[in-house]
Amino acid sequence: MTTDYTPMWQELGLDLAGHDALLNVLGSAYTDIYLSQKNRPEGMGYFDFVMSEVHGLRIKELLDEKAAGRKIIGSYCVFVPEEIVLAANATLVGLCSGADFAMEKVEQLLPRNTCSLIKSSFGFKIGKVCPYLESADMIVGENTCDGKKKAGVIPFSGIM
Repeated sequence: MTTDYTPMWQELGLDLAGHDALLNVLGSAYTDIYLSQKNRPEGMGYFDFVMSEVHGLRIKELLDEKAAGRKIIGSYCVFVPEEIVLAANATLVGLCSGADFAMEKVEQLLPRNTCSLIKSSFGFKIGKVCPYLESADMIVGENTCDGKKKAGVIPFSGIM
């Protein structure tokens, strides 16, 4: 990232130290796995740029949309119909989970044997490390398992 997005992340209420830790892990993993590939096609340059700005320029774009009156809908599932979100003059953004953040706090709220995907989702919120999650006006969670159905009952806004 060439721009300092720290003020934007502060405004979102991110834990800057935790967010930096996440970016360091993501950045090194991307570099080690993809950028180090021999004979990497030059055409991947645009994708590499997008990935380098995934927590910067893209978040700024979402916040600009919010400032223009659009709502941001976060989703953990690809089965959320984007057409409905667009018809509501909103923007759909995929949320992720899969890293352990704030697990000790998460396990105070959820049973220890809850699946790691659900615990990771809560950890991202409790740990305040995901600018996409913090930018979302609403979160749509899928109900593909009993744990995810129950996780949707606890509003993220109520755990912070």
